[in-house]
Amino acid sequence: MQFPTKKDYIYEEIKKDILSGKLKPDAKLVISDLAQKYQMSHIPVREALSQLFHEGLIHIVPYTGARVANLDLDNLIEITVVRTEMECLALRVAQPYYTKADLEASRKLLSQLRSLYETGNLWEYIVVNLAFYVSLFSCSPYKHLKTFVEETFIRSRINTSLIAPGNIPRSLQAHEELLQAIEAKDTETAVLLYRRQKNYSLLAVLDVMTEVLL
Repeated sequence: MQFPTKKDYIYEEIKKDILSGKLKPDAKLVISDLAQKYQMSHIPVREALSQLFHEGLIHIVPYTGARVANLDLDNLIEITVVRTEMECLALRVAQPYYTKADLEASRKLLSQLRSLYETGNLWEYIVVNLAFYVSLFSCSPYKHLKTFVEETFIRSRINTSLIAPGNIPRSLQAHEELLQAIEAKDTETAVLLYRRQKNYSLLAVLDVMTEVLL
């Protein structure tokens, strides 16, 4: 996997260790130790821990430092359900507003995703995958709905492509079917396919996280 910055590399490594169970809940994260482990300065380590803190994967204990947080499956499920319902609504209301240029842009992003998966560039895949979804919701005329969708993207925090990369081929196929339904102006099928894809993704993540927690 390729990483844009040192901070991104450390962030992904620590996150992977947390979600795989290598770093247990309440494990202490010492900046100097992590800097020595990854042979980097304290700055990218501190930035990575800050991002993990804002994502809820670690917490800061006064006079003690950073520790690994407990993973909350109930919270993940609730946010995913809410996010799915809002995104399905966004798809419904966006359908009449898609232009040929909009759909061509989404097609281009999907082509990029296939190439990135084939080359193993998982980090860039995650970025482009988000752009693909945004391209589908951005045509919605409801500004507040788009804002809510963006906020739940942030709150969901757990990225399926990172936690369960084995789900990517199925996800790419689901992207194709979803885009075909949108192009055919078949709103109900598009919503059904999208809901099904989110359910598959949630189950894939839960399978991995359940192994960590049990």
